[in-house]
Amino acid sequence: MLLLAVLLGYVNTTLAQEQPGAGEGYEREELGVNRYTAPSIEGVFERLDKLKPLPFEKVWREFPAASPARREQKGMIFGGLIADGFLIVEAEKQNRVDELGRILIREARGLGVADRVMRHSASLTELGRNNDWLAVRKELIATQADVERALVDLRDQKMAHLISLGGWLRGLEISAAAVDAEFSPGRARVLMQPDLVDYFGEEVTTLPPAIAHAAVFEKLRTGIEVIRSTLDKAGRADLRPAEVQTILVQARELNLAIRKAD
Repeated sequence: MLLLAVLLGYVNTTLAQEQPGAGEGYEREELGVNRYTAPSIEGVFERLDKLKPLPFEKVWREFPAASPARREQKGMIFGGLIADGFLIVEAEKQNRVDELGRILIREARGLGVADRVMRHSASLTELGRNNDWLAVRKELIATQADVERALVDLRDQKMAHLISLGGWLRGLEISAAAVDAEFSPGRARVLMQPDLVDYFGEEVTTLPPAIAHAAVFEKLRTGIEVIRSTLDKAGRADLRPAEVQTILVQARELNLAIRKAD
């Protein structure tokens, strides 16, 4: 499984819910597939449910026409697309599901895990056409689980982290926009994710030098630090509207940077 944060600070893993054996759990931790890199999609939906109505037109972005050549960016883009899928489901946008399935396959192909996504694409399309949104949610959960298993097979630890990072940032943008559109202190508390900010802030400082010095990762380090400082400033108090806007602007700019080639 991959994501989001990833989207909004979600911390229980689907595979953990499936009660894997001790050996499997140890292997997943060794590969970096943990409660941050593989959060439960159910948790993502629960958080977004609390922020309804989502300002779909305000936060929707067209699917990428092409991906940068850098594989690390492909991973973050894939995570962001999963977050876009959550937005589509919550807003029940039937006309977006078919294209989402095709784009997920294209991006998964660049990561070497297309076979794990392809099997779910047709189901996503059919279920979306039938407006069976609960089933679409379940299919997204299954898709995430299959991709995680593929990454475990490939022993691709860093990619698991980067996919999760991309999902978290896109989810943060969506949630911050929802809070900004209809502000209340209670809704703003959804954005209080200091542990996740710290976690991903550390992740972007531990990349191999050839990757770490790329422009996109320089920008990520700076932007995540701004988000961290904003949350630190709020402390235990509620976030104010201006602070929510700061988080929204930073998340949006970082998501734009992820889609651009160096």
